[in-house]
Amino acid sequence: MNAPVSVDDLNHEEIRNWLERALRGQEPLPLLTRDEFPHLGILRLEKTLKPATRDSLREGALQLIRRFCADGQGETAYLEELLALVSAFRDPEAVQMLVRLAEHFPDASQISTEIRLAVLAALVDMSPPQPAEFWVRIFRQDPEQYAGLVLSGMLAINPACAIEVLPKMPDTERAGQAAALKLDLAWDDLPPKQRHRFVQDIQAVLVRCGSRFVGPVRAWANSKIAPRGPEANPGLWAALCKSLGPEVAPRTHTPKLCEAA
Repeated sequence: MNAPVSVDDLNHEEIRNWLERALRGQEPLPLLTRDEFPHLGILRLEKTLKPATRDSLREGALQLIRRFCADGQGETAYLEELLALVSAFRDPEAVQMLVRLAEHFPDASQISTEIRLAVLAALVDMSPPQPAEFWVRIFRQDPEQYAGLVLSGMLAINPACAIEVLPKMPDTERAGQAAALKLDLAWDDLPPKQRHRFVQDIQAVLVRCGSRFVGPVRAWANSKIAPRGPEANPGLWAALCKSLGPEVAPRTHTPKLCEAA
């Protein structure tokens, strides 16, 4: 484990500058492994800092987000780390800034698709959660690119509304595989008494879904109605995760709903 810089000895501006370097992997951090994401080391270090230093660290992260939202500029890896950090900090002001930015994606041509997906992935995990209306507006911007994260965002707040998005999902087997994984995670989080109705409602809309998209989702739904669930065939679920690949999962602090975008 690397010996961290004595951040407690820095002033506010120095802490912000240190934070930016740390997010870029340019400062020693208490990492458990050499390839661990920098924001995880920062979060681990933050717990050991003095209260005033922790406040400056959080304010510094907010300032960096404010700068990003103002100009949309920054290296992809750095911005992904920054978004993951502020997501963990759960600052309502950061949420508001990112929501405004996402609403104006069509006017921000300088922001890459990868960064847009990272912003949306952070919003899925941040509190307060965004209402269904927000995710509908995001979906309309680019159904092909944003469909997976829109489904994640809506499942997190209102599974019934999320089900109505399924017929509008891109008609590809890959999108169906990703949706099946997300629905399975949402099913796990539901109270047992609500699970059967959840699957029934999904089955009811499958007749309106695209022919290529519907296959993996129907297979998942059928597995839940059968006497044994997907745990009876863990190889199938592992194969789906492997086939989707890491490129469809923007790095995020969300442990569940954004595992496949």
